[in-house]
Amino acid sequence: MSSWPLLAVVATLPLALASPVRPGAETSAPSRLVFEVTPAVDLFFHVRTLAADASASVPAEFAPAVEAVRALDKELGGFSLAWGPVEGLLPGCKGAADVEAAFARAPETFELRPGQSVGLRAGALRIAAALKAVEPAFLTGTWPAHERAIQAARARLAEGFEPKEAACLAYHMKSLGMSDPELAIPVYLTMSAPFPGAVTHRGEGGRGVCFVAVEGPVDMQGSLLFETVLHEATHALDVASKASVLEDLREALGAAGLTPRERAFRDVPHTLMFVQAAESIRRTVVPDHVDYGVASDYYARVGPSAESVRELWHDHLEEKLTRAEAVAEIVRAVAPPK
Repeated sequence: MSSWPLLAVVATLPLALASPVRPGAETSAPSRLVFEVTPAVDLFFHVRTLAADASASVPAEFAPAVEAVRALDKELGGFSLAWGPVEGLLPGCKGAADVEAAFARAPETFELRPGQSVGLRAGALRIAAALKAVEPAFLTGTWPAHERAIQAARARLAEGFEPKEAACLAYHMKSLGMSDPELAIPVYLTMSAPFPGAVTHRGEGGRGVCFVAVEGPVDMQGSLLFETVLHEATHALDVASKASVLEDLREALGAAGLTPRERAFRDVPHTLMFVQAAESIRRTVVPDHVDYGVASDYYARVGPSAESVRELWHDHLEEKLTRAEAVAEIVRAVAPPK
């Protein structure tokens, strides 16, 4: 991941920006994660990563795809979360031809803000055509090494996380006040990804689709990979849940006078996701797990509000505060009366 310390800084925008909501993928069974590894998705994010790094040495065969990505990114204002309507179409893609067919379903235009629209479908199809052209070189030259690294991470998840996944998700949802939406949550593993390195968008079926890179500046060899996966799954659960402490917190922040345009309105619920994801991993999977927010300096970067959320939410988990009391105290700490 690039710029990992601010992993998905905006908590809900990737889902809000994506395709129109359709009924979610209900499983009539407890929610679970479905890990996916496909060369087409890895190729797309490899090109996105090259395009996002101005200092990257771009092989000649990848140059047209990189330029196509940079052109659309420029139209999108360099805002990575605005890629949702495109990246949300990737599930199910095995090869570049599948990507082309998927991107043909992208909205013709996308309104970044009132009065400013982007020709989304045309830009996405230019990228897809360039991916088809470079796919043979990618499959023979780049993908074998990527696949080995991704499958190694997949094996670590199978050994260290999946045996305790059900207990972890159950504790996680209970702690966040969520009723289980009974989802099979797709988690696509890639070698790399541009900032923020892991992201969740709303897919065509209305459910959250997660993308997680397995390599980045933060050492993902330990349980940080588990927390990152759980964190992204939390976004998918959040969009599928009608009630949760995250919704309580957003409502309370709004009642305190904050608007979605203000940083605290976005950062505080998102920080709570980080805190609970770390705690869920520590209590159900790896007892000595160190928070991603600590390892990456995310908490330090967010500032005092992150420490307030950590302290007060831990007090709630230790039953020193009720859920309502914890929410009220968090809002009081981060949004004092004006």
